[in-house]
Amino acid sequence: MIQRIQSIYLLIVTILSIVICLYPYASINGAELTYTTSIIYAGLATIIPVITLFTIFLFRKRILQMRLCSFACILMLFQAIYMIASYFIAGKDMPEGTCHLYLPVVVPFINIILTYLAIRGIGKDEAMVRAADRLR
Repeated sequence: MIQRIQSIYLLIVTILSIVICLYPYASINGAELTYTTSIIYAGLATIIPVITLFTIFLFRKRILQMRLCSFACILMLFQAIYMIASYFIAGKDMPEGTCHLYLPVVVPFINIILTYLAIRGIGKDEAMVRAADRLR
């Protein structure tokens, strides 16, 4: 149901999660850290868009949708922590000025905010449906 604002939020999260795979997130001494650098990062970068896209189509099961969004939010937090930790671990012995973070490092934090807004919207829908059920 694409009319709901939380569906739009989740669609934006899916698109941003796919776009994050196309660009490197850090450069260390000329070598770029990308989607294919680690199996952990590659797994997170493929699971997150799949979960968020799947969640869009669960509009009739709002409780499950909220749980999947919460799970995706936790995975996004792990993704952000992994990106920053791998940057600091790989660049700890490098001289100053040879390590650079790029814009895709910010994307998981944006995704977390958008997913939180989607969870709030789903909760409002659930509250509205429960209130309508009480009236019957």
